[in-house]
Amino acid sequence: MPRPDNPPPMEYFTARRPAAGPHRVALQLGPLEVEIAGLDESMAELLFERYAPYSSRGAETPDALRVQLGLDDVEFFLDPPEEMEFQQVRIACDGERVRYLSYQAAGWFDIQDGEGELLLARGQWEPMLRAFENYIRAAVAWQAAGRGGALVHAASAVWHGKGYLFYGESGAGKSTLSACNRRAQVLSDDLSLVLPGEGGKLDVLGSPFRGTYEGGPPVMGRFPLSAGFRLIKAPRAEVRPVPRTRAFAELVGNLPFVAEAFATREDLFRRTIETFASLPLSHLHFTKDDSYWDAIAAAGY
Repeated sequence: MPRPDNPPPMEYFTARRPAAGPHRVALQLGPLEVEIAGLDESMAELLFERYAPYSSRGAETPDALRVQLGLDDVEFFLDPPEEMEFQQVRIACDGERVRYLSYQAAGWFDIQDGEGELLLARGQWEPMLRAFENYIRAAVAWQAAGRGGALVHAASAVWHGKGYLFYGESGAGKSTLSACNRRAQVLSDDLSLVLPGEGGKLDVLGSPFRGTYEGGPPVMGRFPLSAGFRLIKAPRAEVRPVPRTRAFAELVGNLPFVAEAFATREDLFRRTIETFASLPLSHLHFTKDDSYWDAIAAAGY
């Protein structure tokens, strides 16, 4: 049978499914909070440890996106492939409500109402944590977009108190650039959270979405974002200006979970243009050392 192109309709979620247990875990990233209830002890411990030091266990909080977990009696929502593939996630947008689908998870969340539901299938093709992970990332991405920010497929670092984004598709060099760093604090080599700061500018925040980077402890806090760079591997480090339309189009291609809705949500696309309007965007040519910081300094960022 063909694999579905879209998540299940909302009618699929009307039937009540049993919770896995009585436990809840909350993830807090600055003003953003996602709380998942209905976990069993092992799930709660898994999520608590994965998202530490941003996670907490205990009472319900009023401003969180409150997600109820349920157990569905299906093997998979999206049949696993016979051969390995990039992680498949389907997103559908009904106004402020977003429906979600992956191999072992299906759900929805409504950022405006602060509610959501996540169903887990019986199958065990992927690790349990991964079944949660992309749903949580999608929820954070939409919460950020709703506040005039974004979750960007980008490495990020803090140097002399200022934040920098380094974006690009898989293989562009985000992990390489982060591993070569010897001067700055690396926030992430994979996904970076940005939110409005003071004076209409953007901040980049520490988050648990650090990718594969293990060169130091998690960096908490928020930092004024100075510039964003599309990464290009090259023989030497250099910042090169490019037309704004090109730089922004490349950035849009690195806004996972939200960019899929731009075709039907022109208001969301316009909001994204406004979000990054004041952020300088350039190309960063770099090599396998941290001389890129010299190039960034020479460019005045």
